[in-house]
Amino acid sequence: MNSPSHSISQDAGERERSHEAMGAVRNGLQLGGSLLATYAIAMGVRFLLPAHLGPESFGRFNYADSFSAVFFIATHLGLEMYIRKEVSRRPEHASDFFGSTLLLRLGLTAVLMGAMALVMAHFDEPPEVRQLVYVFALAQSLIIINASVAALLHAKGKVAGLSVSNIVTKLVWGGGLLAVAVAGLPLPWLAVPLVASEAVKLAVGWYLAREHMGLTFKVDVPATLKVLKASLPFFITGAALAANGRLDVMILGMVSSHEEVGWYGAAWNIAGLTFFLNPVFGWVLMPLASRAAERSEAELTNLTRRSLEGTLAVTVPMMMLIVLGAPLWVGLMGGAFSESAMPLRLMSPLFVLAFVTMNAGLWLTMTNREWWVTITSVIGSVVLIPLLNLLLIPLMLSALGNGGGAAGTALSMLLMEICVTISLLGRMGKAAFDARLVSMMAKTAVICAAIAVLDQTLLASLNPWVRITVEAVLYIVAVLATGAVRPGEVLQVVRIARRRGNPAPEAAPTP
Repeated sequence: MNSPSHSISQDAGERERSHEAMGAVRNGLQLGGSLLATYAIAMGVRFLLPAHLGPESFGRFNYADSFSAVFFIATHLGLEMYIRKEVSRRPEHASDFFGSTLLLRLGLTAVLMGAMALVMAHFDEPPEVRQLVYVFALAQSLIIINASVAALLHAKGKVAGLSVSNIVTKLVWGGGLLAVAVAGLPLPWLAVPLVASEAVKLAVGWYLAREHMGLTFKVDVPATLKVLKASLPFFITGAALAANGRLDVMILGMVSSHEEVGWYGAAWNIAGLTFFLNPVFGWVLMPLASRAAERSEAELTNLTRRSLEGTLAVTVPMMMLIVLGAPLWVGLMGGAFSESAMPLRLMSPLFVLAFVTMNAGLWLTMTNREWWVTITSVIGSVVLIPLLNLLLIPLMLSALGNGGGAAGTALSMLLMEICVTISLLGRMGKAAFDARLVSMMAKTAVICAAIAVLDQTLLASLNPWVRITVEAVLYIVAVLATGAVRPGEVLQVVRIARRRGNPAPEAAPTP
């Protein structure tokens, strides 16, 4: 028979978990609201910028962005994952290492700028591309520092100010791009608005971190060395993941042409819209998972399964819209990008798989199996991606002509992600799925296959816009009718959100 003190302790634990879960939902809704606003701006840029530049200039723009990003992978240091895992439990720990790592990153920035200059001179890149790379390099330095500042606020659960900052800085970026385009300034100027927006974000983020966490700037070398050592597996994993979508663009530009990079970049712009959940995943779920793992592996496992279920419910229909409507979406960028349709279709499933690997990687990290994630990510991004690209780009260029190089890169990414997904889920074993998740995935797969068949048969003669609308409606009706998506659970989340993180009143305990 349980003692009164034991019952009180259980009740307190339940209330604590309730507060954490509801707080995570509230933070997710705040961040999600800001993401909707920022993605509306980003979506406009994703379609208008390629149309303004054309395939070749847009290819140079993407090549310069990816070139600088690959070099600045060295400055990630693995801090974001470490912060979300450790600082969410010990907020005061942030000041022990943040100042020292900031100075380290600034020093690395100077070294990397010199290294990029040497590489570009060796490959004889035109002056326009070199200047663009240097401006993007400044932006990359700020982006990585901002990611750490944001991770601190996410770990603390203080995201309201950050949500407003995201909207303001995205307006600075989008407005700056519009001004540069209207003024007809040279290509390197298109990266300047990104530098300006990230500088504003850093100023706001630093203020918020000091206000909410008492973050101070100090140099503590021994403490920083301990943090860097603990962050090593996160750094290697993050570096491998950051290379995805960057290293392949570099190889494509070197093996084929900037025009192929332009077609690939246009496809990536559209398919990348499915990644809008990615920030919420890291900002909200990881701190919540860290605290769940501290209590029990069973609680973490259940959280991971439900997270995977939710992300699949959102990303799969987006993938279907992109695959079935590919010619429509690339047509919005102009006829010059018609060659982007095939790479777009090939890379669309990639983002569904990416969310599966994120959930699996989260579970493995929180159960101290992070080196498996690290090794898998390194093999996929550093070994498989270059090998597959070097093999498939020439083959598909020869077989398909224009657009073949872009299609080869997209297929390389997809094959790599399939291998990584199999590896991580295999390491999770029975923890990866339960009957509810398997049922949801099976129903969703059948619905997707049925709609794909209808697209090629009964609905093929309809106007493309009418057809995609009918297919979207059919998908929604089918997932609701079969129970693949459960409206009751959505309403429960809405009720929690309306309480803004405050648990429902509880009955007084019986004496």
